[in-house]
Amino acid sequence: MNSRAVLSSVHPIEAKAGECYTRKVFEVFKNEWMEATNNLIHEMLRKSKEEIIYRVGQLDIDKTYWRTVTFRSMSEMNVTCSCAKYEICGILCKHCLYVMKKRHVETLPNHYILPRWTLNARYKVGNSSIGLEEMNNENGVSAFTLWCVRLNFTKVIEQAKESPLKIDKVNTVLIKLLDDLTIHEKPKAFENASQGCSTGISQVDMMPQLFVRDPIGPTNTKGRPKNATRIKSSLEMPKKRTCSYCQGLGHYATSCSKRKADELLQEKQW
Repeated sequence: MNSRAVLSSVHPIEAKAGECYTRKVFEVFKNEWMEATNNLIHEMLRKSKEEIIYRVGQLDIDKTYWRTVTFRSMSEMNVTCSCAKYEICGILCKHCLYVMKKRHVETLPNHYILPRWTLNARYKVGNSSIGLEEMNNENGVSAFTLWCVRLNFTKVIEQAKESPLKIDKVNTVLIKLLDDLTIHEKPKAFENASQGCSTGISQVDMMPQLFVRDPIGPTNTKGRPKNATRIKSSLEMPKKRTCSYCQGLGHYATSCSKRKADELLQEKQW
């Protein structure tokens, strides 16, 4: 919060990434940016009014291992790469950054900056909840929205876990919410089931909900108890010394008294 990212260039794309990203995420972006500006070359595969397709890679690597980058700049700038780093990690790869630099893109588009990697998300996590005003889209509920909802629910559990009254209140609210969702979903389920089934509500929906509470006292964990006794196998029993000469226990053949007596008797016979 009180420092600025160390840039490797004066390009506005890297400058905007340094202002938005957290320090650790910016270091990942910076490595990709340095690779894009120093070690990559390209060749154009196809060009049209709507898009331009490049093949991007390092000069010392065979072209069969180069990546295919598609650049579109109609209503909104869009760039995709066959390595799919942005789709997996949420950070633009060096191939996309290289093409954006070659196409003279002046700044990093906002739709390529995920809120989860920004300073706002880093310092917003606290006792306050995260709103969903800017997270909903026309395509439905996004993965980031679900993550925020889970985070808010976790905060509620952490703040109420020390008080049984608060936990009961949270549980009551959740049960009421589940009932409301079930009421809204039952007409759809009845309509779908009436087409192929005679009954609209299954027996599973009619079953009462069971809530498993935490045990009051200590319980036995998995595994064998420490004070349990069992018969040890022969492999676990300590090996006893056995004489190879007389087959007696407790000594070896080197200290066998019977062997020594037999040797003395043989010497006398000779």
